[in-house]
This record gives sequence, structure tokens and C-alpha cells, in this order.
Amino acid sequence: MTDPAPPSPPALRAAADRLVSALAAHDDPEYRLTVLKRLARRLGEEHYPVFLRLLNVVAESDDERAKRLLAGTIGTALRRMDLPGGALSSWGATRLPDNVTPFAASALSGQFFGATPRRLLGPVEYLTVWHMQRTQRTPLGAQTFRDSLAHLIDLLNHSEEARTLYPQKLAADAENELEGAYTRATRDRLAAVATAWKTGKAPAAVAQAALDAVPEQAPGGWVVRDL
Repeated sequence: MTDPAPPSPPALRAAADRLVSALAAHDDPEYRLTVLKRLARRLGEEHYPVFLRLLNVVAESDDERAKRLLAGTIGTALRRMDLPGGALSSWGATRLPDNVTPFAASALSGQFFGATPRRLLGPVEYLTVWHMQRTQRTPLGAQTFRDSLAHLIDLLNHSEEARTLYPQKLAADAENELEGAYTRATRDRLAAVATAWKTGKAPAAVAQAALDAVPEQAPGGWVVRDL
């Protein structure tokens, strides 16, 4: 599969500004969550990385109010167990549709993979699986994974609810061996993120803990990409 070309930086900044304005226009946390989920749905599974990039744009900005709004909305999603998510093919898939042109995200349905587990992943889980496992996407490079994860955690730390609930969710995911969505190495990294985050380490240290949890998995010669 060829990953979709990312939007330009000006287009991303404009989209992030519209998102924050839409969240700020409503005082109801539930409505804000509806806005965030609607954005993720409109982008679609194929373009979920664009959703992650929008989060990163806000995370890298100096707009503290925007960070609190977005982090608080994700905190509401965590409380409701309703994170805006994206799907990646499971590590157990027997083959990927690398010869389908044009490629449609709908081709990656449960029917295509038979009994192979496939689930929606929240932002942290999506980044980790994308970096660690063979999926329908070109693997995410280690430096991009670390930087993107650090920015995301810094953003989420602007909400006490998100900072408390997200590590708990990751720790629970790391203990679940039955679903098949995560390899052992991925679960180890999710557990490392959860532990470092819970103990209050700086975002960069939490991201580095994820990389240090297991040796680099990508064999030499793998092509990796940026977010």
C-alpha cells in the first residue's frame, strides 16, 4: 500500500485552528467529543494519521488554552471508553492487499482478513502498533515514533483526567493477550509507556521508555516513514 500524501503544514495549521475553534464554541464536554469523533470519521481510517498530525500541531503550539480543550476532550473520551480511533491490520494477517490499485480502506475489512482480529486503536496505541508491527502502512520510523509520542503525551498531560485514565487503559491493554491486536513486543512497549507515564516522568522520557522496552524490531533494509 502507498500511504496517502500528508497535507501541507499550512493546511494542517488551518485545520487545527478550525478544530480548536469548533471545540471552544461549545461548553458541553460531550458535544466537544462529538466534534472530535466526527472529524476522525470524516477523515476515515485511511487518513487517521492526519488526525494524529492535527493533535501534534496543537501539541507543538504555544496555545495552552487549545491544549487544555483538546486534552480535556480526549479525557472525556477515555472516561466514556470512546476514543476516536483508527484501524490497522492485525499482526496475525496472512497477507496484505499490496496489488490492489486503487487501494480502498474498505478492502481491510474483517471479511478480508477472515478471523484475524482488527480493532480501532486510540492515538497512543495506533502510533505504537504502526511503529512495531507489520500493517497495511509503511512502518513508522523510531525517531518519528518517539517525537510524536512525546508531543502527544505532553498534550494529554494538560488534562488531569487524560493523564490519569490513559496510562490505566494502556496497562490494561498490555495485559490482554487474547485479542490478538498486539504482539508481545507491542504489549511490552504499551506497558512501559503506562508505567513511565503513571510515575510522572517527562513526556520525552516516557517516549524513550517505550523504545527502551524492547530491542528495535525492524530488520535492516525496511523502509520507514515519518508521520
